[in-house]
Amino acid sequence: MKKIGLIAGTSFLAGALFFALSFGFLQKSVNNEPVISPAVVRAESVSQSVVPNSFVDIVRKVKPAVLKVISESIVERRSRFGDDFFDQFFNAPRRQEKRSGEGSGFFISADGYILTNNHVVKDAVKVKIFNIDNAEFTAKIIGTDPKTDLALLKISTKNVPFIDLGDSNAVEVGEWVLAIGNPFGQDLTVTSGIISATGRHLGLAQYEDFLQTDAAINMGNSGGPLINMKGEAIGINSTILTPSAGNIGIGFAIPANMAKKVVADLKTKGKVVRGWFGIQIQNISASDAKDLPTAGVLVSRVEENSPAQKAGLKRYDLIVAINGKAIKAAADLQMEIANSAPGDEITTTIYRNREKQVLKVKVIEAPDAVREQAAAESKSMSLGMALVKNTPGLAREYGLKTAKGLVVENVERGGAAAENGIKTGDVILAVNRTAVESVAQLRSFLAGRRSGSMVLLLINRDGDEVYIRFALPE
Repeated sequence: MKKIGLIAGTSFLAGALFFALSFGFLQKSVNNEPVISPAVVRAESVSQSVVPNSFVDIVRKVKPAVLKVISESIVERRSRFGDDFFDQFFNAPRRQEKRSGEGSGFFISADGYILTNNHVVKDAVKVKIFNIDNAEFTAKIIGTDPKTDLALLKISTKNVPFIDLGDSNAVEVGEWVLAIGNPFGQDLTVTSGIISATGRHLGLAQYEDFLQTDAAINMGNSGGPLINMKGEAIGINSTILTPSAGNIGIGFAIPANMAKKVVADLKTKGKVVRGWFGIQIQNISASDAKDLPTAGVLVSRVEENSPAQKAGLKRYDLIVAINGKAIKAAADLQMEIANSAPGDEITTTIYRNREKQVLKVKVIEAPDAVREQAAAESKSMSLGMALVKNTPGLAREYGLKTAKGLVVENVERGGAAAENGIKTGDVILAVNRTAVESVAQLRSFLAGRRSGSMVLLLINRDGDEVYIRFALPE
């Protein structure tokens, strides 16, 4: 079974997915933060039409800007019992433990801004970085964006060496790249390879457009740069596909162009602001596609009072283009909307009843409730299912026997939900005998539970109430 690993120092198993979160920094501590000698790490352009004799010049230029990142977080654990399902009856006390993780990062500007992965610094109470000279600095988390798995850090030191973010849209399959990071604690390791593919979607984050490479990426490489032959970072190394914890030549990097918007928003706003349509969409199956006039994505739901509803979009519309750009998959549409800014008017080409129409949708910033719902749904998808709060209108729309609880809108094949017997159309009414009324509530309930522990779900299925013991993915 193939597994996907986020390459960091702490490992988690999530159903069929293997997550090895990569954090990599040097362990030495220095009381006084030293000054870093300034250098601009731009390498001279090397012809990409020939195989380079060596990568020495490029590595010499960019390596001083690559960092080791160590994060420290506090986690709560129950003692003695090993199963939260049974712990609740004994009221076992929680105890706090320190957890550290290692990954990589790199300077992106001379004033000390650092780019890394969100999973490298997630829930961190302290972040330390180490440079090429093993000098230690305390980094401030400027902001994080879980939807792309990116984080922006900063140190107070000025005139640091940095790496320019390149144009990832110009990347071509077959071009040479270098991955630099701290795999398995081996500081500042350089590996080479090529771009194997672009536009990969793995289902790990809400917004994905991965570059695939065969440059060796392992635990500890997360957050490090993927370098082109111009000495630019065209990607941020993030995850690997592997049957174990090691590299087999299938690594993935977040494209630099995606990171540019995230960095700009985190610098100026402290959060990432994205456009919002107010629709739910789904890909078209191969069998259904035969009956449609063209490729596209299907609108499965339109939110009330959303920009989409105001523009006239309806359920079952087929979206085929955004601003003239063809849309062939749900991920394409998500990225186009996410890259828009509130206030932008997006030309949306659709087919309705086989008739082509063009609508103008003026996007807005997602309301707080929508952002919370999206974050919670992202968490629920790690369980292998997509959930949405039930309402009387939704119950009527789907022919449900109840308007309470959370509706299972989709179950991932081979995921934890499917393995535990959850089905599309099920309604989750309670968890461990506590009623659930929102996805955020469910997410909060599950957040403190260990992987592998059991919870008891009360399910309404076709009007009948049944209990299912659900094993949280490892």
